[in-house]
Amino acid sequence: MKKLLLTLSLSLAALPVHAVDELPPPRLVAQEAPDDLPPPRTTTRKPRVTQGETSPAEAAPQAGTADDLPPPSARSRKPVARGFRPTVKVGVDDLLLEAGALPDAPEADTYSTLRTSAYVLWQPSRNWELRAGARLDGMTQDGGTAEHREMLADYGDTYVRYRNGDTRLTLGAQTIIWGRADEIPLADRVSRVDLTRFSLDELSDRRRAQLAARWEQTFGDYKLDAVWLPLFRGAQLPDVASVWSPINRTTGQVIGIDPALTAWVSGARIDEDEHGSGGGAIRLTKAGEPFDFGITLARTRQSLPYYQVDLPTLSLTAVHPFNTFVGADMELVSGGLTWRMELGYTGDVPVTLATTAMDRTHALDWIGALEFFPGGKDTRVNLQLVAHALQTDRSILELKEYYGANGEIETTFAQGRWKAGMRFSGGFNVEDIYLSPKLSYVGWEPHELYIAAHYFDGDARTLGGFHQDHSLITLGLRTRF
Repeated sequence: MKKLLLTLSLSLAALPVHAVDELPPPRLVAQEAPDDLPPPRTTTRKPRVTQGETSPAEAAPQAGTADDLPPPSARSRKPVARGFRPTVKVGVDDLLLEAGALPDAPEADTYSTLRTSAYVLWQPSRNWELRAGARLDGMTQDGGTAEHREMLADYGDTYVRYRNGDTRLTLGAQTIIWGRADEIPLADRVSRVDLTRFSLDELSDRRRAQLAARWEQTFGDYKLDAVWLPLFRGAQLPDVASVWSPINRTTGQVIGIDPALTAWVSGARIDEDEHGSGGGAIRLTKAGEPFDFGITLARTRQSLPYYQVDLPTLSLTAVHPFNTFVGADMELVSGGLTWRMELGYTGDVPVTLATTAMDRTHALDWIGALEFFPGGKDTRVNLQLVAHALQTDRSILELKEYYGANGEIETTFAQGRWKAGMRFSGGFNVEDIYLSPKLSYVGWEPHELYIAAHYFDGDARTLGGFHQDHSLITLGLRTRF
């Protein structure tokens, strides 16, 4: 039985060679700083993380937490804790309604999205917190060769948390995003990727909750963050009929692989194997002078799939191999400029030889970023350079090297009621283009009305090349409660 292993590896979580999250374009929102830590120093107006990372559900202060409750007006005869009242909060985290047109896609003429998430938060005492979350995703594409409708229900952040002084323990489904770079953090090794909308969303919206045991311990300016994934769940993949699937049955292509080698996948059966533990990781960070830095060690299964193909039976099985990661990162704020950098070594990266056999190698990755506000606070510019190199002398089907840039330019006008922006990415050594202009009306808080476009183009083995027929124009409503 001859097997061909095709990779969508997370070896770089940064480069448009193997997987969606390796695309160096989209949004630039780093997720750091738990809600019980002092705010980090930074020049950007967006919430950031410098001392440690947290889930998107924790990025904004939550009403009902121990630190923001007023003292009780009268003491109970049996108080739970002095100066604390038990609280229950029910809310909606997010609502997205979006309609889009696909001018060039053979699979569909339109693509529309409904997404909403809700939660219940209960704090019976100052030290304990219980949260239950749920989300619903609906996707519809019509008018082509692959019409498709899908409704997907999933749990959100659902956990039990205990905190006491500088210690915080959390058990349950959590969305944890590590790293310092905005869009493609190399240290992001314990999150669960959401590929249902490819790269159309910000980083925090392209992650889902995953069962984890987490211990966070602060020592002054230092923080230790340890995560164990007892039950692994691979990336949430779109249906194979979706235009955002990493396997295109219409064209017979697999993302990141030369299409001349994959025409047989149009009729292949697709399975997934994600049993077992997800591994564990530990991260140490420090905030303060002269700069912030972090060190990450991880032995985890990659969230994005590596497709194992059985040619005699024409079947593909998505597997999730273990990777070993060692990384370092830093952030420096000086003179109105924020400099960030990440370095990473990833071992046990699976690659496909020209003979169709699988081999393993290691990858070296680097990201350098600069964020600044030219002319004041109304305009923000974030630029990133990325470099990725697979360390092998053998002939492989994947790109051995990728060098490129990505970023975002964003500005507000009309007294802050309107916002215009452009996300972009491009390859230096290969053609790989992503452009996403967006115009939003934000004067109707907390709602945002917007019109946006997503343009893809590039060589055959790049993300832009794979989706070059899937350029999209969208009209949407986004509400963040």
